Amino acid sequence: MVVDFVLGAIAFAMFVLLVAWLRALSGASDPARGSWALFGFAGLVLLFGLAQQNPVLLGAAAGGVAATSAFVWWSARRNRQRDQVARSVADELGLSYEEDPASAEIRDLASALTSAGDRNQVQRALSGRWHGYDVKLFDYGYEVDTPRGGAVERNFTCALVSSPIDSEPITITAESFLTKVAAKVGYRDLQLGDPDFDRVFNVRSKDPTAAPKVLGPAVRAWLSEHGRGLNFLIGRGAVLCMASQGTVSRAELLESATRLRDLISPAAVTASRSETTIDRSAFRVSAAQVDADPNSSGPGRRIALGLAMVLLVPIAFVFGGYVLLYIACATGNGCV
Repeated sequence: MVVDFVLGAIAFAMFVLLVAWLRALSGASDPARGSWALFGFAGLVLLFGLAQQNPVLLGAAAGGVAATSAFVWWSARRNRQRDQVARSVADELGLSYEEDPASAEIRDLASALTSAGDRNQVQRALSGRWHGYDVKLFDYGYEVDTPRGGAVERNFTCALVSSPIDSEPITITAESFLTKVAAKVGYRDLQLGDPDFDRVFNVRSKDPTAAPKVLGPAVRAWLSEHGRGLNFLIGRGAVLCMASQGTVSRAELLESATRLRDLISPAAVTASRSETTIDRSAFRVSAAQVDADPNSSGPGRRIALGLAMVLLVPIAFVFGGYVLLYIACATGNGCV
């Protein structure tokens, strides 16, 4: 019986380990989000194990609870380490740190650049003055629902530098197979008369007259040399530089955004202003905002809720069974 119990525990633990590995590999910001499903599954296994007095199922339930609890703890520890890294970068750059900023303007600019996702979030924001500019470094992520009912998560690191350019946003992203197909069916991006640049980058804006003025020869030359693999947005009072999370350091990304901002001349832009310009207060963090929420990353509450679910699932099934049996007896449809 002991061997069967251990084998069941190992089997469920390996299953949880596979789920954790796949979630981390997908780039999820919180791999253990949705761990309630694993706890609930462990509760069902426990129910059947108790009903059948099966040591393999009982071991699987115990292994599932232990492995899922460890998964939740590891995910929270991973996020705390990321928070600590962001705090260290903030100290090095002389910026203030905010774990969960509530700036809708910053989130909207990042969303305008990605043009994807129904649910998006800004985290780990570093704000302040750097090389004479108001700047903000932050993590940005969004989710896209899949046809099968799941969700795909994408995460990025972003650098934002204040700019006097308040034209409609100009987005500069890499040309891809999909953008080339879109161009073939009529959704062509802006062409700037620079074949080498136009072949590599996809440029879009609601104001096609502003883009050629903003993206002058010096800007295009710099982007061709240093901008590959990055995405950019210029307009609404900011220059935004974005990279897939983990591919470029925050300091390097801030250097790129600042250099691009230096190359753009406000005189090249017409006097037209967009209806929505970025709120300069979004770059600044008050002292009250710097302290992180102590409950934001603690695994204890999530594990406690998971354990409660493991216990409540069998109880709910047993209670439901008795209720159905009582109804059957009361209505004369059958009774044991």
